[in-house]
Amino acid sequence: MFGYANVLLSDIAEYQKERIDASLLDASTYVGVDNLLQNKAGIKKSEYVPTEGRLINYHKGDVLIGNIRPYLRKIWLAKNDGGTNGDVLDITIKNNQIVTSKFLYYVLSSESFFDYDMQYAKGAKMPRGDKKAVMNYTFTIPTIERQKEIVAILDKFDDLCNDLSAGIPAEIEANQKRYEYYRNQLLTFKELK
Repeated sequence: MFGYANVLLSDIAEYQKERIDASLLDASTYVGVDNLLQNKAGIKKSEYVPTEGRLINYHKGDVLIGNIRPYLRKIWLAKNDGGTNGDVLDITIKNNQIVTSKFLYYVLSSESFFDYDMQYAKGAKMPRGDKKAVMNYTFTIPTIERQKEIVAILDKFDDLCNDLSAGIPAEIEANQKRYEYYRNQLLTFKELK
């Protein structure tokens, strides 16, 4: 038995409630919608960092999702601690024995999640995702061991697609094998009788 279960996002995660003083943040620790990159490309350094107020305190392993214009697919798995504002959803795991942060990131970076999010978004010019609906997102969760296997496969695939040092050599090797195969086919002649 694989131990798969259907869960609501709210069963395993919640919005971060902790706060941090804006004065403790800098361009590499503040994440706003402006520095979350489109199409799941991560983040860039912020060009604007608030200097006053208390912001949402994200932690390494939290999943941050741009809540304005969900169709832009802005999402990032936090690699450090920092702060964000209310336009970014900071999703933190309730229990690491049930789900890994990387598996949750892959679930929430799926096209089915973003399609779901857009289905409940409100507003025409700059639609905003529905925070309550996001927590009602339903998905299947396997055992921790299976999650780790899935993450390892997806990480490898991601590296091949996005890391030039991994992807290009793999593509060159595949092309060389195809070349050798066709070369052998073309140079193999049957004797005419």
